[in-house]
Amino acid sequence: MLVRDRMSAHPVTIEPESSALSALGIMQYHHLRHLPVVDPTGRLVGILAERDLLLAASRHLHAGMEVSEVMSRDVVVVRPETPLAEAALLMANHHFGSLPVTDAEQTIVGIVTESDIFRAFADLDARVKA
Repeated sequence: MLVRDRMSAHPVTIEPESSALSALGIMQYHHLRHLPVVDPTGRLVGILAERDLLLAASRHLHAGMEVSEVMSRDVVVVRPETPLAEAALLMANHHFGSLPVTDAEQTIVGIVTESDIFRAFADLDARVKA
């Protein structure tokens, strides 16, 4: 099974110049914990975790904070053709809740989350028991 089989294609994204408050609103509206941060061409430049956003907000109570001030810039990514088991190991070993999926030009094409991995495992287990 490959990442492309389980990823969410066309993920919700945000740009680095967006306000942190806006990012939090987007996360709450879409029930997300991670937002890929992209430049205007769709290239991945970072990832924003809800946990990091909330931590930053508790320390810096001003509303003018931008996504670029909070996002992680060194992002581990996978390709659509990456085996799902390899993505799961990356996530487990690095304590990531998600991995952006990019093409060769670093353009975001999807995101794979812990929930996607759990669903894949549950589906495999159900098939084995059937």
